[in-house]
Amino acid sequence: MKRLFPIAWIVLIMTMSLFVWFKPMSVNTLNYLIWKSLTSTQVEAGNIEYQGAKIHYVSYGQGEPILLLHGGLSNKLSWFSQIPWLVSSGRRVILIDTRGHGYSTKGHSKLSYQIFAEDTLQVLDKLGIQRADVVGWSDGGIIALLLGLEAPQRIGKIIAISANFHPSGVLPETDSTPSVAEHFLLKPITDWVRGIWSGAGEQHPSLEAEIKTLWRTEPQLGQTDLQAITAPTMVVVGENDIIDLKHSNDLARLLANGRIEVIIGAGHAAPVTHAQQINQLIASFLGIY
Repeated sequence: MKRLFPIAWIVLIMTMSLFVWFKPMSVNTLNYLIWKSLTSTQVEAGNIEYQGAKIHYVSYGQGEPILLLHGGLSNKLSWFSQIPWLVSSGRRVILIDTRGHGYSTKGHSKLSYQIFAEDTLQVLDKLGIQRADVVGWSDGGIIALLLGLEAPQRIGKIIAISANFHPSGVLPETDSTPSVAEHFLLKPITDWVRGIWSGAGEQHPSLEAEIKTLWRTEPQLGQTDLQAITAPTMVVVGENDIIDLKHSNDLARLLANGRIEVIIGAGHAAPVTHAQQINQLIASFLGIY
């Protein structure tokens, strides 16, 4: 019987770890899975080849297009709380796995927000979409801002959630070094979950290293760049976000047509943890009824 206790503790720790990761997702995940299994919505999925990479996309429904761009070390399904109701509202929803994430390959190019934005335009070209509203989360929000700067004729409205325009806008990480026991027991589990979430699997550590290097050096949008973004833009930030609130206020202020919304109690994962508030903001800003 004594031999069962270590195993029981390991199982408990694994269960608690997974619970921490997936707790905010439960109800909306179930709703998404039911919608996905029952929907008869028109679906178009495929890949484009660009700069040595295969970029994967999915398009649901018909109507005015809306492009959803996920964050770094994530994948297109991070929008599971938004996809069903947007499609049901009569919008054509386009989802892209960022280069190196999900079903998209990395290719041979160095990862940058510039190449991510170019990939996105290639997908829109493939789908024959001349103009779309864009909702971007974290890295996706940065890509949305770049699109607004470099391809204004292709962009309607922008919603930038937890996005920064300069590396200085990201708050420094707090020291959360795990104990030796936590490291050996939990790290394999969290690495496995992160590999699934990014879609990179065993390649996740190398992807994570490159993305974190990107975060330290980009984006580099100055005041002139932001003022040149004329698309109506809503900047959304969590009260407890890793993006500095002053930085977010500055972003909204410097944009030619910007405004800011703060989600009380939210961190960096508001589209998942505070989906109802995020969905209401999206609907209001884009005029979805």
